[in-house]
Amino acid sequence: MWAFPLVVVAVVAVAAGLVVGITGLTANPVRSLNGDGTSTLHGTFQPYQCDASHCTGYIQAGARSVFVQFPSGCPPPPRGSDLTVAGRPAPDLGKGAYRAVACA
Repeated sequence: MWAFPLVVVAVVAVAAGLVVGITGLTANPVRSLNGDGTSTLHGTFQPYQCDASHCTGYIQAGARSVFVQFPSGCPPPPRGSDLTVAGRPAPDLGKGAYRAVACA
């Protein structure tokens, strides 16, 4: 008698887990390409090397991330902060790397 509602709840939970998992795998930190040659980057920031003069790190959305370098003099964003920045592709820094055009 109680088994059928339990099965329904289990099926709904598995379906919700699949939706969340697939969304996480397909998320992309590059939200849009702008007309001025910049890209809008959005996600969670993880610092790589940050000090008083410059900061580099990763912006992650789901399972994907991009490397970003902030301009000199920018205060480092807090680890794990959700941020949106505009950046230009920087192939000299590596594949999937961007230089932010302003501080976060």
